[in-house]
Amino acid sequence: MPFRILLILAFVFPGLLLAEDAQGPAPPSKQVLMKALQWMQSSIPERRQAAYRSVHLLGKEAVPAFRKALQKARQYHERRLADVLSGRNQKGNPYEELVTVVDELRETRTRVYPLMMKDWQKDRQEIDKLRAEWENLDRLYQRASKLSNTDTTAIDKQIDGITDALVEIHDQLARFEGQTKEEARAISDKERRRSALEESFDGSSYMKAAEVLGTMRAEIATLTSANKHNEGSSWASAPQKNFARMISYERAVLGLRPLKLEEKLSNSATGHSGDMARLGFFSHTSPVPGKKSFSDRARKAGFRGGPSGECIAAGQGSFSSAYESWFYSDGHRHIMLAKGPSILGFGVVSKHWTLVTGRM
Repeated sequence: MPFRILLILAFVFPGLLLAEDAQGPAPPSKQVLMKALQWMQSSIPERRQAAYRSVHLLGKEAVPAFRKALQKARQYHERRLADVLSGRNQKGNPYEELVTVVDELRETRTRVYPLMMKDWQKDRQEIDKLRAEWENLDRLYQRASKLSNTDTTAIDKQIDGITDALVEIHDQLARFEGQTKEEARAISDKERRRSALEESFDGSSYMKAAEVLGTMRAEIATLTSANKHNEGSSWASAPQKNFARMISYERAVLGLRPLKLEEKLSNSATGHSGDMARLGFFSHTSPVPGKKSFSDRARKAGFRGGPSGECIAAGQGSFSSAYESWFYSDGHRHIMLAKGPSILGFGVVSKHWTLVTGRM
């Protein structure tokens, strides 16, 4: 080995070239590879980079041994990943239970939603079963929500560090497969990290768990945003805000988009409730000129979106009673739980209740 390289290696791995085995001094290249493997397994990035640089100085004859060392280092970091995800290095794995609960939540939603949208001919016993199904979903949703609020900072930091090491090793091995520097630069950091994690079962499991967590947190954030919008609607009454919060939560449990109160659509709903109370009729079809259908009433109120459905009720003493009566009426339940709507108009006058859904 040239004297210049020996000096570099002595500087990078101090004391390395003084090691001897029982049969005398080992070849410097073997010593370098042994020490490099130790440093490739380090959690300190600077040590790993020093190891890669040092082995590259050995030349082509060291390539087979370098490849084996990289593979051993990768196995070592994959074991570290498995240890972290098993919870052996901290107080459990916050992702593990979340994935189980969310998978059950998704499967139950897929089974229950078609039942919600079926016409049960107002069979109360069957719809009682639907209510029980929703309550079971609610328990799962609350568990998933609680788990998604778990602080994963510590475990994510550990996994990020291990992923960095796996990416480096993946990049080094890719060079043996003929990958050019230009090809390497064309791959985004996100793609490289995904590829490195996909090579192990635990890495794939972690990516699924992280995706599940992100999706669940996004669901909760969407509901929170809708509630904030509705509570901040200064024009809305307490019954309007309370109903919006309730129906949005009912929909969120089923995996549906929550509804935001819309002022003009709510004005049209309130107007129809007032017309029914004042004129003594109960119908979706109004005798008032220019307000025959709920679409006519929405346009007359200045709403420029697309109204999609209307529910009416009379005699109920609270917004929750109105919701319950609509839930037990197949057509009304289908309107409230439809996938398309994003906004809500709601109004009550003298125990006459009107709900209008729509899209902007």
